[in-house]
Amino acid sequence: MKNASSSWVPPITPHFSQRTARFIKNPATKPLHESAPSFKPTKQSNPLFKSWKPPPPKWAEWVDQMAGKHSAVWIKSGIFDPIMSSIYEIPCNNDLISELSRFWTPKSNTFVLFPWKEEVTITLEDVTILGGFSVLGDPVDVDDDGIVVSIPDLAGKVEVMKEFRSELVRGRSKKASHSKWIEKFMKSEHEQEHEHEIEHVAFLSLWLSRFAFPSGDQDSVGKHVFPMAARLSRGVKLALGPAILAYIYRSLTRLKEQSVGSDSNRCVNLFGPFQLVQIWGYERFPDIGPKTPNELRPGEPRLARWHGLKPEVSVPRLEGFIWRPYVVDLQNWKQPLYYQDYDQILSDSLTLDDDLRSFVRFITPCELDGLGFKAKYHPHRVAMQFGFDQDIPGDVCSTKSSEFVNFFVPSRSFRPGVSKRYSDWWKNVDQMGVQKDQDSSVGERINASVEFRKFDHKDCGKNCDFDFVDLTIEDGFDDVLVRLKKICDDTKRKIDSLKESKIGAPRSKKLRSELGSDTIDVIIID
Repeated sequence: MKNASSSWVPPITPHFSQRTARFIKNPATKPLHESAPSFKPTKQSNPLFKSWKPPPPKWAEWVDQMAGKHSAVWIKSGIFDPIMSSIYEIPCNNDLISELSRFWTPKSNTFVLFPWKEEVTITLEDVTILGGFSVLGDPVDVDDDGIVVSIPDLAGKVEVMKEFRSELVRGRSKKASHSKWIEKFMKSEHEQEHEHEIEHVAFLSLWLSRFAFPSGDQDSVGKHVFPMAARLSRGVKLALGPAILAYIYRSLTRLKEQSVGSDSNRCVNLFGPFQLVQIWGYERFPDIGPKTPNELRPGEPRLARWHGLKPEVSVPRLEGFIWRPYVVDLQNWKQPLYYQDYDQILSDSLTLDDDLRSFVRFITPCELDGLGFKAKYHPHRVAMQFGFDQDIPGDVCSTKSSEFVNFFVPSRSFRPGVSKRYSDWWKNVDQMGVQKDQDSSVGERINASVEFRKFDHKDCGKNCDFDFVDLTIEDGFDDVLVRLKKICDDTKRKIDSLKESKIGAPRSKKLRSELGSDTIDVIIID
């Protein structure tokens, strides 16, 4: 984590507040010698994909039945919330998924939004809060089979799963369908304890196959989940969140490739709980989702807000991004403990509670382990989603969260900004046919997020039709332009004059960088 401060006071001091800049800093970060993303979004298209399916018949009943017996084990293994979330139905918003895929950049695993020039993405925090999947625990490994073999009791349960699956595959349907699986393993309340244990592993196998790590045939129980199911049934905590996010990133990349490729008629399977992408869109772009989310009842997961709701906007426009939607109080939803009303500087992650340990994982760049593949995770590219100031993202090597000795946790009310060199980094990008002279004009979104100042009437010399110019990161690009056009010509000339005469070259605070020997110019806002 990198902290920086300076005694330099910018011009027009009554309207600036000095504070410390807070960046996500990774010990393995190296200086980046490349330009900002030179990505051009694809044209509007309708890529073909298999959307997620509603819960199978009797699933809610089976969940309720199993929760009565095994909820304590689910809590211990960190799967209670995602299992309970699986009973809710999220109608697929094809238009939103297609629109999001246009802006996906596989190289960085981020959405690059133009013309505002921002990178945003689905993070481990989103997967944890919206899906309930933990980032703590043992890693999900394709070699889980070897671990289970060493434990006779678990190995026996896995063999039962494999035998019945093989029996179904040899049958008429040629697959282990979910309906047949429920028919076989869903027991009555009066079964023997041993049979209940087998039923528990079978239940978790179906849950993992349908709602977490589906195979190519989304209606088939895959044998790849049996070792995981057996370990979870014993209360072993697995870090499912990173693997889930790796699946989501891979599906977004495949959808992107399909939309720009020549084989546009090929249908893409969206692996993993891809409905989290849609819910993420609803949470981050409130204008494109259902206008009135459901009120949460006590104990319901956050995902239940969108249960059964269809979008009210037919052609979504990705505007008005909300950087930190989870800082807002929500009735009957418990915020993570790292959301406090004050800043925190903490150390020794081994002594932290699960929420704060998870936060450390959220902000650590790494490689996500999927089942047999890896995906890059770059939280430092979207630092403002975690309440940090945004600097030019470095080229990150793999590291461990334990390498953080001290780390900063921003308060709920912390307003992040961007470094001046990050702003300049983006200015060199010529995207979507926008010329560079237009790109650097007054009203540019990224400058609006870092240059915050108020102007008195006396600065104008005429009666102006505004009290102050207040450009913040919550403003949409079009709104900023409309407001700026109201500034009279005399005021604009006065502003330009003030910039030339008073600001000059040293118009930002010089902050020593831990990335290298150079200084970083940062415009710090309040």
